[in-house]
Amino acid sequence: MDKLRVAVASATAGVADLRPVLMWRSLLSRATATGENQRGQGLAEYALILAGIAVVAIASLIFLGGTISELFWAPINAEFGLILSRLGI
Repeated sequence: MDKLRVAVASATAGVADLRPVLMWRSLLSRATATGENQRGQGLAEYALILAGIAVVAIASLIFLGGTISELFWAPINAEFGLILSRLGI
C-alpha cells in the first residue's frame, strides 16, 4: 500500500507543476471558442479608422494650412490694423 501511495504522489507531483499551464490553456481555448477575441478585433478596426482620419486631417492641414490661416487671420489683422492706425502706431 505504501508503494502505491508513493507512486501516486510522485505521479501527481508533476501534474501540480502543470496546473497553471493547463489553466491558461483552458482559458485561452474558452476565449477563442466563445468569440471573446472578436472584441479586440473591433477595437483594432476602430484604431485603424481613427489613424486614417488623423492622416487625412494632417495632410489637409499641411496642404491647406496657409489658406486656412489667412482665412481666419485676415479679419483680425484688418480690425487690429484699423485700431493701430487710429492710435498712430
